[in-house]
Amino acid sequence: MTDLVPAEDIERIVGMTRHRKVHFGRASSTEQVVYILHSKQCLGSGIDLRDCPFSVALDRGIDERKWTGYEDVPVALGVWDDTLVPLGRAEIRNQVAKVTWRKTGPATG
Repeated sequence: MTDLVPAEDIERIVGMTRHRKVHFGRASSTEQVVYILHSKQCLGSGIDLRDCPFSVALDRGIDERKWTGYEDVPVALGVWDDTLVPLGRAEIRNQVAKVTWRKTGPATG
């Protein structure tokens, strides 16, 4: 099951600030762990974050082929066929999240 990371640590670990609607994440190659930064909307919903669809998808495991090239960088997250997938690299410019989307959608293996 997904472990909860203290709120004061997760933004630093993922490398992003919490977005209103977008979930961000980081796959740590050294730790072999995927971290999820839940959106403000998700956090404010009152649900146990371990029951969020993104956490549930992570609990099912990841397809490592879809994460190739997305290790150790912040990415926007999606759930595709019940699997947690990176949607694109993310960066902060002037405190606004910018996501670079793949033209073909989520990576496929």
